[in-house]
Amino acid sequence: MIDGTVVYYQGSPGAFSEAAILSHWPNAMPQGFPTFAETFQALQDNPNAVGLLPIENAYRGPVYDVLDLLTASTLSIWAEAVQPVELALMAYGHSDLSRIKKVRSHPQALMQSQMFCREHGLIVEVALDTAGSAKELLESRREDVGAIASPRAAEIYGLNIVRRGIQDHPDNRTRFWLLSQRPIHLTSPLNRMKTSAVFDLPDKPGALVNYLLWYKKFGLNLSKVESRPRPGAPFAYRFWIDVVGDAQSLDQAWESGLSDLEWFRRFGTYPVLSE
Repeated sequence: MIDGTVVYYQGSPGAFSEAAILSHWPNAMPQGFPTFAETFQALQDNPNAVGLLPIENAYRGPVYDVLDLLTASTLSIWAEAVQPVELALMAYGHSDLSRIKKVRSHPQALMQSQMFCREHGLIVEVALDTAGSAKELLESRREDVGAIASPRAAEIYGLNIVRRGIQDHPDNRTRFWLLSQRPIHLTSPLNRMKTSAVFDLPDKPGALVNYLLWYKKFGLNLSKVESRPRPGAPFAYRFWIDVVGDAQSLDQAWESGLSDLEWFRRFGTYPVLSE
């Protein structure tokens, strides 16, 4: 169970990660950290700690820092949760859009609202997180700067919402992974399970396609394939996969294809809580 548990996240109160925690576990106790690296370190330092980290936006793609930090950690994935993301432009005091020249937010939020920013000629500046940019705006009291964050962040920090729903896509959403070193047993209300793994392949023609054919042979659906730079091997890549299918077929595919790989790590088979 997660209700009543401290759940780590990256960001400040009002962050979308905090919202994802509370929307899925209303009685959880979110605890924020300034950076992804600090969040992962806290999870590594405490074997019983639990964290919820964003892994991918529906329109702007993976959060690569989280993928890389997870690969380097000893954490496992215990659930997937999806959170709708509504972005709002907020200002200090009575400032309005005509007075705002620059906006600050997390890189993902800036990417997710780039059409609005271009349309209004706004200079964008990166901040550590969405809610943190709102908090910093309150502290600075600048009326020529805006923050892009959740409407809840504006409420928390007493800012004026200049425009709501500025995300490029109305159905914008982000998926999160529940991470911990300890086992967490949850069930999927959607009756849907996923498995995630990462692997390295030898550098030879057909290595990737030959390996992935094992999943086809055993009737498994590869819902995601993602490449990342391979540490210690310039311009070589390792591959992340998300797989949907029954456990027996997964085990058969992995056992059959293991000799094709140089390195392999399975992060867990976990329930999908929302989509």
